[in-house]
Amino acid sequence: MKTTLKSWLLGGALVGAAALSSVGWAQGHHPGMSPDPERMLSHMSKELDLSAEQQAQVETLLGSVKEATGADRKRMGELRGELMAMRSDFDSGKARQIADEIGQLTGDMVYRASETWSQVYQVLNAEQRAELESMMEKRGERRKGGLRRDSKPAE
Repeated sequence: MKTTLKSWLLGGALVGAAALSSVGWAQGHHPGMSPDPERMLSHMSKELDLSAEQQAQVETLLGSVKEATGADRKRMGELRGELMAMRSDFDSGKARQIADEIGQLTGDMVYRASETWSQVYQVLNAEQRAELESMMEKRGERRKGGLRRDSKPAE
């Protein structure tokens, strides 16, 4: 039972991370956000000690989701531009239509990212999965505490 709960919790954490990555991709690059597959792969390789074969598999998975969401990210940018252009002449119906399309695109991107992270998880061995779980917990704690990489914990 404990293993099942841990699997669900880790899955939830991965889905959350994937969702945030997808939304980051949808919104474009912002300082502090890292939707870059190469950077994610580098970090995972270092922290999880991925083999060359695992690196290749993860690189393929991350690259394919970025490629698959390219048109969606472009469309999101166009839609954001349309919404911004409405500041002086707001059209409620058109804004709702744009918002609905943004929601659909975001949902599609989150789904793709979640699916990809599930596939990445399957590439890892048991030890790497445990380390990833630990990394995700620490990341969650840092976010709750408001710590950034350049800040020091309160004593």
